[in-house]
Amino acid sequence: MTGTEEDTSTIQILSIDEHDEGGATITFDLDDNFVKLYKKDTGKKRATKKGLERFLLEIITKSIDDRYK
Repeated sequence: MTGTEEDTSTIQILSIDEHDEGGATITFDLDDNFVKLYKKDTGKKRATKKGLERFLLEIITKSIDDRYK
């Protein structure tokens, strides 16, 4: 089932707040398809803020690691 609307999800960056010590807080908006992907991939029945944060961080970290091997 490739190329369908269910196969794509949108992650929108709403804000980036930089901290004095060098870190940053990034606020995202995740669409329903991303939440469905999270539930399917993790086997969870409910999506929590903390779970989605960890899942998104894992995806971003893996993507960076794969790109800059």
